Amino acid sequence: MLIEKRRKTGFMLSDALIGLVLISIGLTLYTQAHVAMTNQLEQRQVRVQQLRHQFEAQFKPVKQVSK
Repeated sequence: MLIEKRRKTGFMLSDALIGLVLISIGLTLYTQAHVAMTNQLEQRQVRVQQLRHQFEAQFKPVKQVSK
């Protein structure tokens, strides 16, 4: 009886440790993916702003002086 109880406790401990490792890995991967996507989004927003300024400067209407 004592041996079976130890085995169950050992299995519960190993299962809990495996669960914690899997949760930790999942959280780490999620965090890294979130950070990478946020950085890419910021870089793309900066690029869009640059292209918008270039486009607006290129097609800005030229003011003519009226005589």
